[in-house]
Amino acid sequence: MRCTIYSPVVDHQAIQSVRSVLPGWLLHWEGEPERWSSASFTSAQGTLTFNSLVFTGSMDQFGKIILGTSSYFWRREDLPKSVKTELIRFVGGTKWLVGVVGTSEVLPEDVFLKGALELARCLNGRVFVNGTDLISPEPRI
Repeated sequence: MRCTIYSPVVDHQAIQSVRSVLPGWLLHWEGEPERWSSASFTSAQGTLTFNSLVFTGSMDQFGKIILGTSSYFWRREDLPKSVKTELIRFVGGTKWLVGVVGTSEVLPEDVFLKGALELARCLNGRVFVNGTDLISPEPRI
């Protein structure tokens, strides 16, 4: 299982929000908690890893992903022009990409989505799932 969170802000502390939906899971950092490069939640159910990616220079990995995603939505003929424009603007305003990877052999998909959507909700971001659509998480009631 994989997805990518597109966020208009860089907020490494937002990862703490995932703890609320994964109580009892152990959190391991790569890097400092204020500026981690990877954060992994582990339990008997499996591992859910969040990998941080920010812009570092012209045509870096971040830029290539943003360009590829924008091109993908531009080519989608099934979307109205207004939807394409809104999606491309959102993608173009992305400041932080967080790749989410779950161990598929034991980690239930609902746990994977719960963690990814919670972080996206906290960041006012969207989740790009299965290379097809950007999903906005439902607001917490």
